[in-house]
Amino acid sequence: MANTIGGKIRSAFVAVLVGLLVLAFAVWGVNDIFVPGVRNAVVSVGDASVPTRDFNRDLQARLREIAAQRGEGLTNEEAYQQGVHREILAEYQTRLAIEKDAQDLGVGVNRADAKAFIEAIPAFRDEITQEFSRDKLVSALAQSRNGYTPKKFEEDILRDLRRTQTVEAIVGGIKAPSGFAKRQFDFISEQRRATVLTLNKDAVPTPETPSDDVLQAYLDNNAVRYTAPEFRQVTMIRLEPSGYLPDVAGQITEEDVKEEFDSRLARGTLGTRASRDVTVIAAPDKATAEDAATRLAAGESPELVASALGLSSSETFEGVEKDQLLDPVTDDTAFELSQGEAVAAENSLGGWEAIFIPSATPANTPEFSSVEAEIRRDLGEEMAKTRIFEISDELDSRLLNGETLEAIATELSLPMESYDYINRIGQTRDGLSMNGTRGIPGIAQDDELLRLIFTEDIGFDTDIYPTNQGGYVSFRVTDVIDSVVKPLDEVKDDVLQAWISEQTTDSLTQRGLDLAQEVRNGRTLEDIAEELGSAATIESRGIARTQPPRDIAGAVVVDLLTSEVGDLARGSGALPLTYTLARLDSITPNTDGLAGEILDTVQNNISSEISGDIQSAYRMAIFKEHELREYPNQVLATMGIEGE
Repeated sequence: MANTIGGKIRSAFVAVLVGLLVLAFAVWGVNDIFVPGVRNAVVSVGDASVPTRDFNRDLQARLREIAAQRGEGLTNEEAYQQGVHREILAEYQTRLAIEKDAQDLGVGVNRADAKAFIEAIPAFRDEITQEFSRDKLVSALAQSRNGYTPKKFEEDILRDLRRTQTVEAIVGGIKAPSGFAKRQFDFISEQRRATVLTLNKDAVPTPETPSDDVLQAYLDNNAVRYTAPEFRQVTMIRLEPSGYLPDVAGQITEEDVKEEFDSRLARGTLGTRASRDVTVIAAPDKATAEDAATRLAAGESPELVASALGLSSSETFEGVEKDQLLDPVTDDTAFELSQGEAVAAENSLGGWEAIFIPSATPANTPEFSSVEAEIRRDLGEEMAKTRIFEISDELDSRLLNGETLEAIATELSLPMESYDYINRIGQTRDGLSMNGTRGIPGIAQDDELLRLIFTEDIGFDTDIYPTNQGGYVSFRVTDVIDSVVKPLDEVKDDVLQAWISEQTTDSLTQRGLDLAQEVRNGRTLEDIAEELGSAATIESRGIARTQPPRDIAGAVVVDLLTSEVGDLARGSGALPLTYTLARLDSITPNTDGLAGEILDTVQNNISSEISGDIQSAYRMAIFKEHELREYPNQVLATMGIEGE
């Protein structure tokens, strides 16, 4: 069960082990959301709650994940309609519930255990030594969230380990009996066969064209389908780096670009540094090390050389760069050699070793001319951001003094933008999307700005807000066209098609019910199919629980899987304007044995279901003791959606 407590906890820890820091700490949940007394909460269990700021952060992280997976983003409105917020709230409920129960039970975790757990996370290991690196931990935490310290991370790990211990104590060791697994396997693997008759729209008369009064009544009863969205007229000062690039481009000299080019080379952020594979064989003395080096340079394999000389097995470090080997002397020696060369050398500890270079990759330094334009553009963007930051300070100061956007724009020679009515997704009343250009993104590309436009009051100059392009904006909503039902003349064709479709569906349903009664009275599906001709299709189909057919409506399939031989299933077809009648013809029991991996799989699946049921009961027991509360208005407000 995907939503069970155990499933969520295990998923969380798997996320850590594969590098949760690269994805986002907010999604995994190692953060300080379990702080009692938060005033603006979206959900609470007892005195523990999740504040709106954390919900907004996790929501945005989830939306970025969805955008990466689908190749297109969701607006907050679309996310709400698709229930993204419910998934996040369910995770919060699970975490809070287990946290409260662990607290009540007095479950504790030793800090040494938490420390050991952290040191075992692959993301914090040194690439060469594979040992825990505190520098990597600090660096990863700094990248994930400002102010997130190792101490705070350890405290969160303590809480998560405590929650895991609590859940494992409840559901650990559950295993379904093999006999029960066999019966379950027989049940899900039996084969059924049915005769399926599908009626299409030709099986019923075409509805007569309705009057305008009928269509208007249909429109009134389905107003939501034909409601125009709210449109807002807005004026703004929007300062974007792209708008100032032409102004600062002339200030960037070739010397500036060359200096940045050299700096990037020195930092290793441009091109690739030289690297090589380094094989090291430790030797007891100089002579043995020289013998090993001679053999390696002659082409003998490191394993054979070590074996022939009675030495420990060789070590090969692949793709290392300068200063990445632990011993500085070994590192210097290795990078003095060319590919295929070997030498005997004394390391920094006084021990002798043979050092061999199986392969070497030279540094790849791009030509200045090939990256000049890119560096110039980057420098221009940085200068533009600095410029608009300075302007934003002046803009903010003048807004605080009560000056209007128009007066400020005139005084500071700033560009004004006006949109003559746009909807929540940045489209005009003609359906044109304000996407802008690749160089200058339009307002439709900034969902947070659109959210602000549709939540701010009318007639007031706003504070300064950041944009998703690294700029700043202040705006004023000057007029609003309320959401209204479109007139019949405007949507008549759409209303007519919908009315005809609904009438046809109703007629098909009634025809199907009538035919079902005829079958019960002794008529066969084959006779009906022959009578209807092209208005129906008939076929014999296999029905299996493990792979139910997708081209038969789900309700009909369910009926066939729970019926006796000879029973009739019916319902709307899988495609629009179709209706299905199906007769169950046979049931073939499973005769295969159940053992080995298949038995283990079935037992594990059943055990998971039992575990899920126990966890569900456990969760409900916690909620009886610690009241669960949700705050939908806070959720709507945080997402910028009007109350329902």
